Amino acid sequence: MQPNSAALRIHIYDRIADHGYVPSIAAVAAHFGADRQSIVDTLRRAGLGKTILLDPATDEIWMAGPFSGVPTRYVVTAGSRRWWANCVWDMLGVSAVINEPTSIEAPCIDCDEILELSVGPGDTQLPEYVAHFLLPARRWYDDIGYT
Repeated sequence: MQPNSAALRIHIYDRIADHGYVPSIAAVAAHFGADRQSIVDTLRRAGLGKTILLDPATDEIWMAGPFSGVPTRYVVTAGSRRWWANCVWDMLGVSAVINEPTSIEAPCIDCDEILELSVGPGDTQLPEYVAHFLLPARRWYDDIGYT
């Protein structure tokens, strides 16, 4: 069966949220009874580059914003599940998507100390941290892999 891009996107995000990791393209293909290349082709044609981004060298899921498909130092945990985020901004996005109490760990870019934060649905009082972005937001998608 050749899934459409909406079905692929829903399946990928459900797997990430439920299991704490980004599924391989082979696992996605097996779920839909499709071949690997058809899944890659569908994702590329769908133009999901601001949400699901494939690694140009392997065609595996590199990013499924705000989740990272590769290990990073931006870690979000809820119970026994653990996700990597692409950046400090995406850590908060992971917590929002999961919509349950999470623990966040991120490195201080200045001193490399690990900063910790607990976030839950509806939290309005959070510690004050400063996030530094290398590029202004209007340029983030010029090269999202770098940003």
